[in-house]
Amino acid sequence: NIDSTSENGRSTIKIEFETDIDLDSAANDIRDRVSRVSDNLPEDSKPPEILKQSAGFTTSMWLSVSSSTWTDLEIGDYTRRYLVDSFSNVKGVGRILVGGLRELSVRVYIDPIKLAANNLTIQEVEQSLRKENISLPAGSLEATNIDLTINLDKAYKDLSSIKQLPIKKNKNSVIRLENIAEIKYGPVSEKTLFKSISKTGQSSDKVVGIGIYAKSGASTVELSKKVKKRIKEVQKTLPDGLSLGVSFDRATYINAAISEVYKTLVIAFILVVIIIYLFLGNLKAVIVPAIALPVSLISSFLGLWLFDLSINIFVLLSFILAIGIITDDSVIMTDAIYHRVENGETPLVASFKGSKSITFAIISTTLVLVAVFLPLIFIEGISGTLFKETAISLTFAIVVSSFVALTLSPMLGSKFLSKSNRKTKIVLKFEKYYKLFSEFYSETLNYWIIKHKIIVGFMFLLIATSVLLFIFAPKELLPKEDRGVYLVIGKTDEGSSFEYTSDKAEEIERRLTPLVKSEKESYKRMIMRVPGFGRASKSYNSFIIIALLD
Repeated sequence: NIDSTSENGRSTIKIEFETDIDLDSAANDIRDRVSRVSDNLPEDSKPPEILKQSAGFTTSMWLSVSSSTWTDLEIGDYTRRYLVDSFSNVKGVGRILVGGLRELSVRVYIDPIKLAANNLTIQEVEQSLRKENISLPAGSLEATNIDLTINLDKAYKDLSSIKQLPIKKNKNSVIRLENIAEIKYGPVSEKTLFKSISKTGQSSDKVVGIGIYAKSGASTVELSKKVKKRIKEVQKTLPDGLSLGVSFDRATYINAAISEVYKTLVIAFILVVIIIYLFLGNLKAVIVPAIALPVSLISSFLGLWLFDLSINIFVLLSFILAIGIITDDSVIMTDAIYHRVENGETPLVASFKGSKSITFAIISTTLVLVAVFLPLIFIEGISGTLFKETAISLTFAIVVSSFVALTLSPMLGSKFLSKSNRKTKIVLKFEKYYKLFSEFYSETLNYWIIKHKIIVGFMFLLIATSVLLFIFAPKELLPKEDRGVYLVIGKTDEGSSFEYTSDKAEEIERRLTPLVKSEKESYKRMIMRVPGFGRASKSYNSFIIIALLD
């Protein structure tokens, strides 16, 4: 799929490949094709940049470089010279974007009246600037035992030398640049704005943002850790009056999501142990599945290592699903052994005969489950990329759990299981209610099992309802989630000036600032950028405000 967008001063071509294509090889092919036509580009255009990125390629982090004493030009110049390279070589960084950068340059403001009085044109001034401000090798001098290189160094080092630039020579005088223009330092483009407001910072602070993009396939969480480590190193060398901090970190949401998954794993494990205890009524019987469960989960990480997978949300979710399946095998094995122990067999004999009686059932159940989950690996497209790790980790966990149930569980049963006639009050009460529920279920089943027509009709109604719900239910690849951030994306009328758009953005910013400054509110930081979409030279009718929550 090829998509192209052209704006004033910039054209972007996006090429999307199938997930089975080698991205490095494809990128090399594209570089080769682009190099063939680069000579046909306009003379003043910059060389094309070819970047590899994953789908949904967005900034992983935004850093803010701020100061209340430095000018925005000084901050931008320092950021471009020292900080960009410092963060570019962090492992996992794919690209660095500087937001609100006002690059230092020399600006020449020509007075049209003085220009006309000296009988000059803009083209003559431009030609003089191009011809006089040069630095290049001009040849060499060779003599006996001497070989000298001649360099033509006419590059201007400061404002005073630029002011003396000769534009035109008259009979009695030379017209210099300072005679027709005002020369001073200024930004390359004055039409860019980046502001960051926090609970502690001042709204008047000058800010430049550093956007960090993760390399394709890199871990956002690991990248965040490495960037924060580099920040601590850079902060030691920062000049006085300059501060560097994290404004936005996508890893915060990911870490929170992973923490929730870990909590769910712990809760699921506790519930499984409690349920096993209530049904078996023997605390020693709980030891077998309670040990087999973590052993199976930990052994499943071997599959992640073998298939070179990372621990992410999809893998952890598959472990949550696997807990119930993993426990089944151990519980069945424990129940088979404990039933024989209750009938008078010794734990060792009961473990041998009990495991032998249900080995076929465990193996067949494992094969059925593998047959269900393993085909997810062969799904193509982005869905296959997402669920491939789930399928591999879940399948490996099921296989490992069966192996543990057939080996470790019988051994633990032979050591820990013993007949116990004493039951706690909690177990006795649970058995009482369970017996009542079992009788209710038996009576209900006997009543409905003879009403064939009603049961068949209800089944068809259930199938029809399921089909209708599937048709009308909204469908999406991933559900929307609360990531602790919201965006205010604004757009003024087409053709609006940068000043007009900035005024509107700052008006909204002033309304949101009290929320950020208030200690009672959960707002952490607010970032504003004008223009909001790209850095095209004349597209100034958009802005974006990002509000971050704790």
